[in-house]
Amino acid sequence: MRHLLALWILWAGCALLPTNGIASGRAGYPNGQFLIETQKLAVRLGNDPELRILDARDPEIYREGHLAGAVNLPAATTDYLDANRQGFPIPTAWAQQLFRATGINASSHVVVYDEQGNALAARIFYFLEFFGHSHVQILNGGLKKWRREGRPITVDAPRVPDGDFIPVPNPTLVATSDWILKHLKNPQVVIIDARSPAEYRAERVISPRGGHIPGAVNIPWDRVLGPGNDQTFLPVGSLRQVFAESHLTPARQVVVYCQSGTRGAEIYFALRLLGYRQVRLYDGGWEDWSADTKLPVEK
Repeated sequence: MRHLLALWILWAGCALLPTNGIASGRAGYPNGQFLIETQKLAVRLGNDPELRILDARDPEIYREGHLAGAVNLPAATTDYLDANRQGFPIPTAWAQQLFRATGINASSHVVVYDEQGNALAARIFYFLEFFGHSHVQILNGGLKKWRREGRPITVDAPRVPDGDFIPVPNPTLVATSDWILKHLKNPQVVIIDARSPAEYRAERVISPRGGHIPGAVNIPWDRVLGPGNDQTFLPVGSLRQVFAESHLTPARQVVVYCQSGTRGAEIYFALRLLGYRQVRLYDGGWEDWSADTKLPVEK
């Protein structure tokens, strides 16, 4: 009996170990369904009729090689949808045309990737979530990890029929300068600046004014990634620690910004991955805030 018990314990321990090279902590993300690993996507390619892959890179780079079946939707395209400068309502008719042209249906399983640390993909993820699509994933590690594993790419651009996705904007996911100004002294609101420390401290100025929004904490966008050239997200414990250092908890309202919305989207996605529900992106970013001389600046 003791011998059988020992074998069972050994089997159970082995069953808990990762079997596909994925860090064990990765499985513990509260919203782990927002990520897909290269191994799993490789299996789904050609076998999932609902799969729609979006390449968030610039068109000229996309044409040099991409995943089979991937449709090009450059992250820069969403600049038109800037919620702060355009105001409400967001131009949903334009968004509908944009997303339907990529073949996205309401039932599509959308996977987005890039090769720049997931930031471009995170921006597309944010806008699809903002407009109500509930089946969106980011390819963990993007095209760099895919290539490094020797997986195939193609230069063939697919032709896809128009999709039927109907965007429905969610204003609770966006912050404007007016909203932030109103909540600057609210202790339940945390503002995250996703730019570099040099930009945050006004040592590097690429806008009308240098500095940051008063009270904002600096969490550079790439702190949520693993070391080196991996470009995958940190395991859940390490990722939680990044935000715990700034006293963030899922119970608090979080606003993220960067220069113009891309790096901030990376932090937005990381927070959503950890189960944060009250997260807003200030898409106008420092470019917008610094241009308005009536708004306060901290250095």
